[in-house]
Amino acid sequence: MADKRVGVIGGGQLAWMMAAEAPALGIDLIVQATSKTEPAVTRAKQFVIGDVDDAIATNKMAQMCDVITFENEFVSLESLQELELKEVFQPSLNTLKPLLDKYHQRSFLQQVNLPVPQFSLWSSQSQIIADYGFPLVLKARRHGYDGQGTFIIKDTEGLQHLAKTVPIAELLVEEFIPFERELGIIAARN
Repeated sequence: MADKRVGVIGGGQLAWMMAAEAPALGIDLIVQATSKTEPAVTRAKQFVIGDVDDAIATNKMAQMCDVITFENEFVSLESLQELELKEVFQPSLNTLKPLLDKYHQRSFLQQVNLPVPQFSLWSSQSQIIADYGFPLVLKARRHGYDGQGTFIIKDTEGLQHLAKTVPIAELLVEEFIPFERELGIIAARN
């Protein structure tokens, strides 16, 4: 039986982990990466160069794949709408939609009764301090990863300093949850 051909939009560490295990599942992994230097390119069966929102590159990859999935939530749904009609995406763009923006993601997870930290949109400095105290966490609503776009604020001075460099009214506010480590897990089934 021929291997299943799975395309992944994104060529970073998560796609790299997928590519490492794909052959054991009978999968030829094809990645859409922004450059030949991205980690997954070295392990993928084939690759296409293009940004995650490059519809032309994704169309090219779609011609090489049975199905396309996503390494992360950094995609542009608008640029992928035409391909969605061909039903090549797993999960569908409709499934991915509530996960792209961290505020919408937290709201969605809360609606399906999954645990989430206390969160809100920015209201005012005094209200946020009253609601959350310190430390508190501010996060970019889109395109944050591995600590990028995440700010742990320990006091009023830290909040005022951040406000000088980042438009804090556009950030998600979360309660600080102390943790020892963060684990990334990818699950697959055949």
